[in-house]
Amino acid sequence: MRLCAARASRTSVHSGRRASRTLLLLLLTQASLAAILSRPARADAPPPQLALDDVNVKRDGIVTFSTLFQGPDTRTDFPQPRFLVDQTDDKSFRLCIDTDSIQQLRFNAFTFTAYLADAKSSPQKVFKFQITGNPSGSFRDAPVRVSFHVKNAAATSAATIQMLPVYNATKTDLLAVDTQKDPEYVSSDKTPIEIALSNPPDSLAIAVTDVSVTQGCPKCWKRITSTVTEKSPLPIETGAKANLPIELNANSVPALLHGALVIQPDMPHDTLSLTVTYHTVPGGAERKQIIPYKVRFGPGLLGLSLAVCCGIGLGLAAKYLLTDNVGKKGERVLHAVLTALVLGIIAEFIGVMMTSYGNSKLVVFDLDIDPRQIFPAFILAVLVSGGSAVIAWMKGLFGKQPQS
Repeated sequence: MRLCAARASRTSVHSGRRASRTLLLLLLTQASLAAILSRPARADAPPPQLALDDVNVKRDGIVTFSTLFQGPDTRTDFPQPRFLVDQTDDKSFRLCIDTDSIQQLRFNAFTFTAYLADAKSSPQKVFKFQITGNPSGSFRDAPVRVSFHVKNAAATSAATIQMLPVYNATKTDLLAVDTQKDPEYVSSDKTPIEIALSNPPDSLAIAVTDVSVTQGCPKCWKRITSTVTEKSPLPIETGAKANLPIELNANSVPALLHGALVIQPDMPHDTLSLTVTYHTVPGGAERKQIIPYKVRFGPGLLGLSLAVCCGIGLGLAAKYLLTDNVGKKGERVLHAVLTALVLGIIAEFIGVMMTSYGNSKLVVFDLDIDPRQIFPAFILAVLVSGGSAVIAWMKGLFGKQPQS
């Protein structure tokens, strides 16, 4: 009996302890629940919404923009000119566009990264966006003014970003090239030339990064080079001109033979096709533009001198055969030769100056000739040194009166 009573007593004590623990656990649970319910609701504020308005580009096209929020960002510094920065009218936000991030996409679209900085928060909060531009119509790459709006829980702010570059890859030729009136003369030596390229106003700056040349007569050339490369580009600012340097080095004998029978001064001996590679700055797509360039091959001073001397010698010989005199009747031979030499040089010099720097033409037998070429210079020297006897003989041979 005593053993049963002791067991009953111990069971009662254990039951009481379990009941006390259960009661304590219930009280703690109720207290925690009450504390949670009494605590004010805390939720992170939603990020601001950024939108860019559609923009018309010179009534030739339109660009629509779409924005994609990419989350908060830790960047705090937005140095210019890399970043285009503008502030909303209420000075609540700053929009910072990273021009180094501009990339061209497929289907004539482009994209760039923008940062929206909350100017009133401390510390400053920055939100990152990816903006895509979708152009339509026909327009040149150009800087434009674009309105944007920022909406947050408090209000909606607006402003305009200045000089935002927009792109249209369907427009091919952005460079303006002056029309070449007369072919460029190229001698056997290295001939440097400069081609004037223009960038119209209200456009983006242009960087020329490469020049390649296709020749109509490949055997007529040794080398054609340019100092413009991707590492050393040629910049052309908005509304400005720049000269594209090119060095021409003709292959003398094949070049002169190729143009020997093309004596009219307005007819090219060869036409070069210059392929100029360039892009707009910043971030424009690479473009190629073909520029034709006409050239004529010249013998140089030494070649012309030899042609004139040979022509004078032949003219004097022809005069002697026709009249039995080298000069006038009774004139000494040395005096006649020197006279023919001086007059031949003067005639060649005047012909070159008049046809090169004036609107005059040198016409022989109704044919417009170029005294800067070997064959025309030779014929002119023959006529001058041979005098009236040779001219009359040629008149009878061809049935035409030479003119000069």
